[in-house]
Amino acid sequence: MEQQPEFTTFHETYKLITFALSVGMIYPNPKTEMWRLASIPFLIATITPLATMIFIDMYKCWMAKDIVNIIRHSTVVGPFLGGFFKMILMYHKRIQAKQILDEINRDYENINNYSEIYKDIARASVKNCQIYSERGWAITVVTCVMTFPVMAISLNVYNFVFKSEPVKYMIHDLEKPFSEDPEDRFESPYFEIIFVYMFYCSILYVVNFTGYDGFFGLAINHACLKMDLYCKALEEAFKADAHEVCGRVIGVIKEQCRMFQFVDLIQDTFNIWLGIIFLATMIQICTCLYHITEGYGFDLRYMIFVTGAVIHIYLPCRYAAKLKAMSLETANRFYSSGWEQVDDQRVRKMILFMVARAQVPNEIVALNMLAFNMELFVSILQTSYSMFTLLRS
Repeated sequence: MEQQPEFTTFHETYKLITFALSVGMIYPNPKTEMWRLASIPFLIATITPLATMIFIDMYKCWMAKDIVNIIRHSTVVGPFLGGFFKMILMYHKRIQAKQILDEINRDYENINNYSEIYKDIARASVKNCQIYSERGWAITVVTCVMTFPVMAISLNVYNFVFKSEPVKYMIHDLEKPFSEDPEDRFESPYFEIIFVYMFYCSILYVVNFTGYDGFFGLAINHACLKMDLYCKALEEAFKADAHEVCGRVIGVIKEQCRMFQFVDLIQDTFNIWLGIIFLATMIQICTCLYHITEGYGFDLRYMIFVTGAVIHIYLPCRYAAKLKAMSLETANRFYSSGWEQVDDQRVRKMILFMVARAQVPNEIVALNMLAFNMELFVSILQTSYSMFTLLRS
């Protein structure tokens, strides 16, 4: 009986992210292109009524100079609509995204034929991705988004069970359009219908953010895995027989070039999205803080939401910083790989060029001008707080 390979494909290794990508019409499968092309407008159409209702209420708040409720609505609807922009963006970048998946699948297939020392490196990388970039990120998104419906359901159940005159709670408090009495939003069956509708939109919210952002983290971590593997391959090459060294070093150079192409694909696929979340997250953190401090008392939902917004921008900055640090570290590992034991001048010249190229760091740049790193993360927090204090004044 043929033994099942330890390292399989992306969709078998990261089932949760693959499920979110598929449900969110983001998974770059050429066989489903026409289905996604038809489904994306349909899904956008299903959330259009809610978005329209929110914008109508925001207009009413604007006319009444109710800044708190404008901010409350914008804090939720902005990222929500951004999730559907991801569908359109990923369809536009479907070829590049498919190439990322193909490269990951190709590497996993090759690792099955490597020795245990390489498999150990890959196992550690996959486990780290499954814990943090997949499950950890999914838990974060679910916690931030589903806090709204869970708290609404809990409060409704409590009120109807323990109070003689129960108060109804919506998932996102929203007045009934074109109604003069604000209490009309709690009338049956409107309240029940809008509650179920908002719950459906919450599920879409979770799916869109889990799949797309999780895919970015997995891609960056895989680029780091590629570097780790070919650095180890170079060390092993100089321990081989003299007649094998040159061929092995050439193999490492080919893998280094594939890694550069892989990072370019990531850059091309997520370039626009990174620029958008850079601006959107600063605004979102600012508005969440304003709502918590200047709104109608402390709101746990928005406190959790602002925490999620900080994590949402922290992770891309952290991944990009990891990629940059790892790419610079490869220069040191190349130099310390044992090349001085080899007398072949061709190999020595190869190492010289490999070290020189590795000293130019790989960076993830938003909109081709804004490098993501931990310094940018700190700058975003500082700018958000400055905007918050300005808004309060």
